Amino acid sequence: MGDVMKIAVRSLLFVLSLTVIPVAHADIESWYTYWGLGLARHSYPADLQDTVDQVESLSYVDRTQFAIDMLGFYFPASNQKTIYGFVISGSADRLQNTSNTNNYVQINQYLYGLSAMHFLGNEPGDGFFVRGDIGFARAIIMDDYASVASDWGNGILLGAGYGWPISRETRILFTAGIANNRIEGESYSTTVFSIGGLW
Repeated sequence: MGDVMKIAVRSLLFVLSLTVIPVAHADIESWYTYWGLGLARHSYPADLQDTVDQVESLSYVDRTQFAIDMLGFYFPASNQKTIYGFVISGSADRLQNTSNTNNYVQINQYLYGLSAMHFLGNEPGDGFFVRGDIGFARAIIMDDYASVASDWGNGILLGAGYGWPISRETRILFTAGIANNRIEGESYSTTVFSIGGLW
């Protein structure tokens, strides 16, 4: 079983175990912060995708893909089930030479977006929810010698998931989503599964 499959199975078992844990009631806050971390799968414009595939096929190269949400700040809407605000959504795709840890190529993507989450439960962070982000995007390609940043483009992220209030201040969110960034006339897509905290 591959590493990604092992992580997915462990995550699923963890989610299932939460169904037997009593759900706490969380307070409705005047503002929230959100941070998340998870797995990612990237799809690039054809020329870049071909290069990445060729490098990944080398026996001495390991590939690591992950996603992150950071500096998320949200405010509740009047219906008290929707929160809206700002978040930086990023992902990284690292191709590492296993025989030389200083030899790598990494592609980072960032979406600086306005964001909204709507929950179907009683409050923010409770039950099924949908999420949408839209904003400015860019990519940075780096190796052990230098880094190159793209021009600014635009991007969108759409997701859905489930939230558990585990205390009066803390909610755990499991999210699956897809992001599409349009950068320098090319399309960069990322599928994401993440676990985050909403406080």
